[in-house]
Amino acid sequence: MSPLVTVKHGFEPHLMAYQALEEVFEDEAKGKKILLKPNAGRIGPRNSALCTNAEVLRGLIRFFKDKGAGEIFVGDGALTGIDVWKAFQWAGITEVCEEEGVTLVNLDECDPVDIAIPDGIMVDKLRFSSLVFETDLVVSVPVIKTHMYTGVTLSIKNMKGCLLKREKMILHRIDKPCPDQNKGRCLDWGIADMASVLLPHYAVLDGTFCMEGFGPSAGTPKNLNLVVASKDSIAADFVGVMLMGMPWDSIAHLNLVRERCGGPTLDEIQVIPEDYMKYSQKFIPADLATLPNIYPNIGLIEKGTCSACSAAVMMFLKAHGHRFPQDFRFTLATGRDLSFEEAAREDVFLIGNCTAQKARGKGFCKGCPPVGSAILAFIKGEE
Repeated sequence: MSPLVTVKHGFEPHLMAYQALEEVFEDEAKGKKILLKPNAGRIGPRNSALCTNAEVLRGLIRFFKDKGAGEIFVGDGALTGIDVWKAFQWAGITEVCEEEGVTLVNLDECDPVDIAIPDGIMVDKLRFSSLVFETDLVVSVPVIKTHMYTGVTLSIKNMKGCLLKREKMILHRIDKPCPDQNKGRCLDWGIADMASVLLPHYAVLDGTFCMEGFGPSAGTPKNLNLVVASKDSIAADFVGVMLMGMPWDSIAHLNLVRERCGGPTLDEIQVIPEDYMKYSQKFIPADLATLPNIYPNIGLIEKGTCSACSAAVMMFLKAHGHRFPQDFRFTLATGRDLSFEEAAREDVFLIGNCTAQKARGKGFCKGCPPVGSAILAFIKGEE
């Protein structure tokens, strides 16, 4: 049977989310424990596309309440250095959960559970938040965004927030050689390993306030005004990619997950409405190669950099990059895999604690990750 994906377009996010999930829902929810897993890994105001739209979550909460669900949890675990409770509050998620009477959870405060990866390619096991495996149904509710390392971040990539605490970094720091660069980077293969033991039961993509460009944190908001839902997260993500104006099979980690876990091709997916592509828009990709055009005097070296430091640097550039005089040329370097030669360059500023091992007495901007104001002070010699 062809997986069903529904696309709801409009301007009432809670109704769109409710109706989208209702059209694809096939399970018994009465008395069940439900986990809604939003994207809430960064702090920013409502409708900035940094976090899942709280009104989308409201619609899903009401859907499961109407289905007679037992306990409903809304939970995520943030990047290192980010207070997820602040992210929830800023995004309006705390307010919605209080109004709807459901439990808000920091997944990083739950007990750990180690899950072996059968036939693991990049990792043999991963440590997750236990709540993910203690609930009956998990719904991944990501923002539709571009991503600097994986092209896009949708329902499958969103599950990375279920990794416990610093385990979120592990897929960025894989020491094994890449099995096949033509199929994807180490991170893409690592996501496929993760997906082999944890795919959501349902995917609901928040396409109300999306992000293009240098996502997932330093991009530009973009409105699609839609919600996508499916019981098949691979199918939902393929449709999400199409709505971003990209070929459905252009995202490496999704191709690897489909190959690893079994999944449909685009022509095997039933989408309602059939003319859903009328809602698509072309998203500007997160292409690091374009940075010199935007900041011609600032270079960037990332070697073994995790999402947290990468996001911190991109947010710093977005806030301060254009304020430096053009004749002040420098390079920001992050990650534990920098060479000693790269770290020693006179024009290089080392950013983040991971660079300490290559500093050899040279100063580095402390933090895991450092905040933008600390990076600015370090470059100005004011730290």
